[in-house]
Amino acid sequence: MTRIPDKRGDKAAAFAQRMNKVLDYIDQNLADELSLEQLAGVAAFSPFHFHRLFRAWTGETLHDFVRRCRLEKAGGQLEHNSAISIAAVAEQCGFNSSEAFSRAFAQHFGMPPSTWRKGGHKRWQSEARPQDGPIESTLPVTLRELPSQTVAYVRVFGDYGVSACEAWAQLLPWIAEHGLQAQPRMGMALDDPQIAPASHCRYDACVVLPAGWNGAPRMSRKLVSGGWYACSEFAGPRDDIGAQWTRMMREWLPTTGHALGEPQFFEAYTPEQDPCAPQGTHATLCMPVVLNRF
Repeated sequence: MTRIPDKRGDKAAAFAQRMNKVLDYIDQNLADELSLEQLAGVAAFSPFHFHRLFRAWTGETLHDFVRRCRLEKAGGQLEHNSAISIAAVAEQCGFNSSEAFSRAFAQHFGMPPSTWRKGGHKRWQSEARPQDGPIESTLPVTLRELPSQTVAYVRVFGDYGVSACEAWAQLLPWIAEHGLQAQPRMGMALDDPQIAPASHCRYDACVVLPAGWNGAPRMSRKLVSGGWYACSEFAGPRDDIGAQWTRMMREWLPTTGHALGEPQFFEAYTPEQDPCAPQGTHATLCMPVVLNRF
């Protein structure tokens, strides 16, 4: 039987690929100016239409999205990298001055960056999402130097408790259709759910592509940067993954002298594994780090 191409599906995939390319570009270039014209060019859209398309896709204006991403990145840097100055954080996150950064930060989080760094982030997080109680401090973590890898991915927005499995439900049939069952898989929660509203959180379900693989040109793909990662094995219900990430950042990282790196956090899965299996899942949680050489 001849299969009729789903042109509507191809067009939707092509549009998602272009918009995801823009979101990835923003994540990787938050220190830069990021003008409307520049980002429209990344997506190959007309600047005249791009702003409206972006708002329809993300639910935010381009300006609000970029500003929020910069501030949320800054919040994470201030919380986890005590050695870096507030001025340096402001520069890394695309603010022209410490004064402008402090005003924007206080407007968004309700406190200045210095207060956030001194523990105000705990108040923000507890008020937004109350914690269930203390977490044990014994967590095995190993340092691994990982290679760069190209992945194809499906991106879903929303509460990670729901969106992650929605993304895998879309990607797993695609993996089978393209004969990639033997390839490792990755899950990426791109936003910090302790800081970003659940509706804005992005989750990427990814499959590592073989070297030289050129199939499915309309599928979104990106390069996952190599380097040093702190890795911890997880086994259990999917809903508990967030708690283990929290332990790595709040309990393990501050005791090492290492700093949080720039590449993306990810969950690494073995080939043929269903990350949303009802009986629970096993993953290696990989957090990028800059090693303390002293």
